[in-house]
Amino acid sequence: MKSLIRKLDENISAMAQISVIHLFQLGLKYGIFRKLSEEQAYNSFINSMSFGNKALLKNLIDTYIQLGIIKKEGETISLNEFEYLLELSPENAKYLLPGWVPIFEEIYKMVDYASITPEHPKILMDFDKDADFWDMRLSLEFNSIYRKIIAEAGKLQDEMRVLDLGCGSVSPLEIGQFLGPNGKYVGIDFSPGILSIAESRIKSAGFDWVILKEMDIRKIMPKNRYDVVIMSFVLEYLDSINRVIKTVMDILEENGKLIIVEPFKENYPNIPAWEFFESLSKEFIGFPYKSSILSALESSNAEFKFSELGKSVLVIKKM
Repeated sequence: MKSLIRKLDENISAMAQISVIHLFQLGLKYGIFRKLSEEQAYNSFINSMSFGNKALLKNLIDTYIQLGIIKKEGETISLNEFEYLLELSPENAKYLLPGWVPIFEEIYKMVDYASITPEHPKILMDFDKDADFWDMRLSLEFNSIYRKIIAEAGKLQDEMRVLDLGCGSVSPLEIGQFLGPNGKYVGIDFSPGILSIAESRIKSAGFDWVILKEMDIRKIMPKNRYDVVIMSFVLEYLDSINRVIKTVMDILEENGKLIIVEPFKENYPNIPAWEFFESLSKEFIGFPYKSSILSALESSNAEFKFSELGKSVLVIKKM
């Protein structure tokens, strides 16, 4: 499993690093850096730019500030002295996957349409309307890697009961396969379009132990108990994780596990660059801090053991 964990971490790191480069391109293309070679008042600058979507422009400028590309002193902004080192070595290059690159390039292109209006039809980031695009993302080898890590970390096998929060269109098949025919997999997602794709796959596979439910995970009130609960790339869409974490800890069996996969902010300093592009999805809030999850666990009053697999996977065992 060590190789899978390394592969997951190296690709997340590469996604964040490449996102910085594309942010730099945007600053050149829209004339932001040239105009900020001299000090500007923040609000005056935003209003002066020929950028239809002012909220997106503000998000872009704030991201530059977070990364140190632009400095803000009071209400004044200007271009900072900025150097960026792209890290690549023979050691980490062997873990890098090519499949996610075209998907990211498509998302970068969407910024041009989003700069006109956030409702532009060529922004393919709506979970339901653009379910096919999300299915393409979720079907990448990168995503299969963390599902394999989940299966191994959770020791998934027949007769176990698993709850997958924000299951998407592929996990019901790839994770559900470990639990049949006597176990139970419950996948919850709020997108009927994504669930429809998942439903067709599990029917073709004959996985009658896989159950899919359309639901907002922020409002779940499960009546059953589970051996494993999965939350992979879903916390970034929750405005408050405390209630969901508390609910999960309540429904876990003793010695049950909560497995979380995320690019935790403490571990990836360039992650705001990636967050900017993910924010084209109106549901996106921001990648979580590992410390926020630990705080939520402590407030749940459940006894637990907290362990990390690399930089992107947490395994919480209920004691």
